Amino acid sequence: MNEANILITGTGSLIGQAIIKCIKKSFINKKIRIVGCDYFSGTVGSYWCEKNYLLPDLLDIKKVDEWKEKVISIIVKEKINILFIGVDFELEYFANMREELKNKYNCTVVVSDSTVIEIGNDKYKTYEFLVENGLNAPRTVLLEEAEIEKIVYPVIVKPRKGARSRGVKLVKNAREMEGIINTHVGQGFIIQEAIGTEQTEYTCGIIYMNNEFCNSIVLRRTLKEGNTATARFSGNKEQVIVDYIKDIGDRLTPFGSCNLQLRIGQDGKPYLFEINPRFSGTTHMRSLFGYNEVEYIVCTILGWEIPAMNLLPGEAYRYYDERLVE
Repeated sequence: MNEANILITGTGSLIGQAIIKCIKKSFINKKIRIVGCDYFSGTVGSYWCEKNYLLPDLLDIKKVDEWKEKVISIIVKEKINILFIGVDFELEYFANMREELKNKYNCTVVVSDSTVIEIGNDKYKTYEFLVENGLNAPRTVLLEEAEIEKIVYPVIVKPRKGARSRGVKLVKNAREMEGIINTHVGQGFIIQEAIGTEQTEYTCGIIYMNNEFCNSIVLRRTLKEGNTATARFSGNKEQVIVDYIKDIGDRLTPFGSCNLQLRIGQDGKPYLFEINPRFSGTTHMRSLFGYNEVEYIVCTILGWEIPAMNLLPGEAYRYYDERLVE
């Protein structure tokens, strides 16, 4: 195959746009035709694609079948070879459709299986997965099952399901916890041991293809409004983290890219607190260090020559930008 058609969802999302940017800057750019889709018109990412489609509202349960029919119609019309997902809530649906889209339409969806998605989407199941596999994990209990008098503060209270630090609260004492209990019981929250500090937080990427480890990157980060604002790459010299995330990946066996967020505890060991079984918001930032995971995955799937990742240490900064559309 000399050329390929790639569909990217979420042309209005940080992740979708990051995937497009990675293709645009890759050496395979001229061999790729990019088709995009989103739930809103006028997204910046749509202007980076050769064509862009609007999808039915997937969050409306009555429109799920209509959404599926629309996705399939785009794949058939545009002869899509690979589909990348840029929107969190699509993961479960595409995981269930993965085999059908491959077998009927020869379209490879870059998504892990439903079990991996379920573990990643539920932070309590993430904790159970770590414990069952003998991996470092911050002590975690369901809010309803916590023995309040035994809590050692500070702790983190957060939703079992969610992303970008929404609903996350650092609770420092019993008085604050009493208020949390009064307002959050029965709403799907967990209490988690507060590991490390903001200065010891990392966002990490792993790539797995056909159940085999391919590569990883470890970035020390700072956050702003739940997203990575700065990322520092030290050449993967944090060997204890590199080994830890590979252990996680070998047991989880995702497909494509998987994002792992962790902190270093006082004992010097890494403790994972979140698995995002998808591309990260830092996908494009990673490519600045030479870690173009989108390019790598495309070449692997299509059987093209796989480029070497020559990673360069440095620091990346996220900033706002503007574009005039005439």
